[in-house]
Amino acid sequence: MFFVLSKILYVFVQPINWVLFVLLWAGFTKKPLRRKKLLWTAFFMVLFFSNRMILNAVMGWWEMETISADQITEPYDIGILLGGYSNSRIRPDHDRFNISTRGNRFLNAYELYRTGKVKKLLLTGGTGSLLQDRPGEAARTAEFLKRMGVPDSAIIVENNSRNTWENAVFSAELIQQQPGNPSCLLLTSAYHMRRASGCFEKAGVACTPFSVDYIRQEPDLMPKFWIIPDPLGFYHWEALVKEWLGCLAYWMKGYL
Repeated sequence: MFFVLSKILYVFVQPINWVLFVLLWAGFTKKPLRRKKLLWTAFFMVLFFSNRMILNAVMGWWEMETISADQITEPYDIGILLGGYSNSRIRPDHDRFNISTRGNRFLNAYELYRTGKVKKLLLTGGTGSLLQDRPGEAARTAEFLKRMGVPDSAIIVENNSRNTWENAVFSAELIQQQPGNPSCLLLTSAYHMRRASGCFEKAGVACTPFSVDYIRQEPDLMPKFWIIPDPLGFYHWEALVKEWLGCLAYWMKGYL
């Protein structure tokens, strides 16, 4: 029920829909003064959510700083890679592995494996689709890694989880099946690391956070950073608002 509800309510956490709601309100109101105020509100909302400088400042506050690759002196036994980095709806896909806008999650994890920073990759994530009409991401990624020369012995697949909490719980079960007491490195987007690391800690998995896929950038003196609206701002704010609400919901559910 929690999973279904989160999908249904998703439309209400999108800032672009907030702007559209204000514009619709302005279109239907019969009071000229109210219409004027609503139109100005929509205008300033667009400026706010599309401003790269504001987004950068908020992301700098929220994204979780962790160790960097050069600080890893001893390889971790397992690198736990959370899903959300591929797109199975892009066509064609029968002959290739399509990366999404969160693709740095995968690329950085693959680099850590290739450079010997992690010995194995635990791929966790099935399909987040409400209709369950797509193949699991972890299984698809495993097949791609094998095509890229990664041996089956270096891949652990958890293909059933649908959200971050299930990532943690189902991964914990697989880690417990590994010999010894494996050291784990947790990889996910920097804006998502607070919730992810909290879930894995709650699930009893001791792991070192390794943030990837940062959204914040070095400040730029060009007008596009300070003044010119960035259409991707709405996309990034959507992810951030969703993450904040996710943290609140997980705290209320006792997952954090």
